[in-house]
Amino acid sequence: MEDSKYLLRICGMATAMLLLLSTAGCKSTMAQKKAPFSISEKSYHEWIGGKEGTRGKTITLKGYTQTLNLSISKIFFQNHEYDVVPRFNGNDFVLSATMSEFYQTDKVMSGDPRAEYGNKPPELQKKIPFDLEDDEAVILYSVNGQESYHKVSGIKKADTVYRP
Repeated sequence: MEDSKYLLRICGMATAMLLLLSTAGCKSTMAQKKAPFSISEKSYHEWIGGKEGTRGKTITLKGYTQTLNLSISKIFFQNHEYDVVPRFNGNDFVLSATMSEFYQTDKVMSGDPRAEYGNKPPELQKKIPFDLEDDEAVILYSVNGQESYHKVSGIKKADTVYRP
């Protein structure tokens, strides 16, 4: 009697373990889904505007898609979230997104803290939901309404552009 209870318990644990392993295997294959596009060129550059205190960054990704049902809406790059509207030419596409900022140059910097009274503290940046290296980006895309993410690595930094 004791042996049969022991055997039933072992069989139950083995069955539970098999179910757990089979579901874990399915989950990992779903996470490794291949994107329906490829990125052929990837670069970014910083720019400085003609008006004092203006600067920004532009990221450009060029690629090829295998489906016409592709929609790309965001790029996450260097702790910024960029809204993007892709330009399609047949199956080729270009994603270009710009972040611009205006920074104050009239802050008082001094060894005496009283002289710095009145300086506004810097605004904290919103953290994106990914931990990325400086040469990595994540693209938010959807096919037939189902959203997915695709990581791009090896984005090259181009020379800084000085605008008039």
